[in-house]
Amino acid sequence: MVLALGNGCGILNGMKDRNRFPSPFCARLGIGLAVCALSGLSAAPVRAADDKPPAVAPRAGELLKRMGDYLAQAQFFSVHAEVWQDVRLSSGQLVQAGRTIYLAVRRPDCLRAEARSTRRNRDLLYDGSAITLLNRDKGFYGTVRASGPLDDAMDLACERFGITMPLEDFLRSNPARDFLENVTAGLDLGAVTVLGVPCEHVAFTQDNIDWQLWIEQGPRPVPRKFLITYKDEPDSPQFTALFSNWDFTTKLPDFLFKFEPPAGASKIKVKEIRAENQARKQEEK
Repeated sequence: MVLALGNGCGILNGMKDRNRFPSPFCARLGIGLAVCALSGLSAAPVRAADDKPPAVAPRAGELLKRMGDYLAQAQFFSVHAEVWQDVRLSSGQLVQAGRTIYLAVRRPDCLRAEARSTRRNRDLLYDGSAITLLNRDKGFYGTVRASGPLDDAMDLACERFGITMPLEDFLRSNPARDFLENVTAGLDLGAVTVLGVPCEHVAFTQDNIDWQLWIEQGPRPVPRKFLITYKDEPDSPQFTALFSNWDFTTKLPDFLFKFEPPAGASKIKVKEIRAENQARKQEEK
């Protein structure tokens, strides 16, 4: 059986050539169309026909890199996220399902993630030696051996076991590089507020998705809102995360990342999917 907190690997579906997600967590309009759609949000200078703007506006790239560097250089932090994701009912109607996520990261090799909703309550812990997933509703958990930096553990969990680290692309050692890997265009949409917090709004496009980030202004450039639009799916469903309670000062003790089974919880085997994926690739050749 495969346990997961999300529904895929990584935030941006198709972000890499290795079955990474939306989520987590876990990107897919040409730049001309994007500019037209957003023209009411920011003014742009008139350019000659042969004076093409760069695919990624320099300031958009700079803002993303600043955010990524800030998160990557933090030795530890915790954050809460309210996540909303479009899902289709059996009737065909598209509705939003929500959940809250708590993340605690201590570099180089510790992570705690808690996902809570009215239907699903799951925990994921990585302590540098093993990844454990707990399904609190059903009272079972599974553990897989893993070691090394958080990036390596997340790759192993995704590729071998289909395990999602919630919002994992924000947790990696070089977030900006990973976010920009398959980007074809990027826009700087200027200053806005998110729940009263002054932010910078940037938008990027990839082959199959569009994604947007709202990055806090000032000395702490953390993400405050993140939105993905899946263009290759019917009705272009969206994934939204709202971040709050960023904490870079409270130290995170060892016990926070150590798994202790709740009373009555049963251990089950976590199914490895790598062999199945390899067999499928052979059939597709």
